[in-house]
Amino acid sequence: MTVLPKLDPDDMYKSIYDFPDHMVTAAKIGHNVSLKNEYSDIRNIVVAGMGGSAIGGDVVRTLVKHELQVPMVVSRNYTLPNWVNGHTLVICSSYSGNTEETLAAFDQAREKNAQIIGISTGGKLTELMHSLDLDVVSIPSGLQPRAALALSFVPMMYLLKTLGIIGESSVSQLSNAISLITTSRDNYGLESNENP
Repeated sequence: MTVLPKLDPDDMYKSIYDFPDHMVTAAKIGHNVSLKNEYSDIRNIVVAGMGGSAIGGDVVRTLVKHELQVPMVVSRNYTLPNWVNGHTLVICSSYSGNTEETLAAFDQAREKNAQIIGISTGGKLTELMHSLDLDVVSIPSGLQPRAALALSFVPMMYLLKTLGIIGESSVSQLSNAISLITTSRDNYGLESNENP
């Protein structure tokens, strides 16, 4: 154990170990999401983000593809797909809130009159969204962005449920996943007396 800090100076072990706890926190945030704006006639969805924030979109798309009735894509770019319009839900996801590509995509989403929701800890994205009275889901800061996957994808799933895009069953499966991951962590963690 004494060699671990040398091999893992950023303490990714703790971030991985805490993943189910992050899922619990994220589920509480998602459950309490209250949207002040109306969203209607959504015909396609774009998740605009980079790194872990974009991966969160990939995870959601994979988990709910069996019940999605509209196309969902993840955009890791400064620009959005050309077809984005007023019937598009653009989820701007940036852990720091200062990701250059996500901010550029946000500006373009506004130009295209898309329906926009943000997920962030703060930064410029949250500042812009608040100034325009747009909905933004606030998530806890203090993690490395690559370690904040649960805080990216879990609230996104709740957003889709709140908007009626997916049903309760997909979201309810998250509690099963949390239990399974917690059990696996306890069985295979470094602290286990017996590591099967």
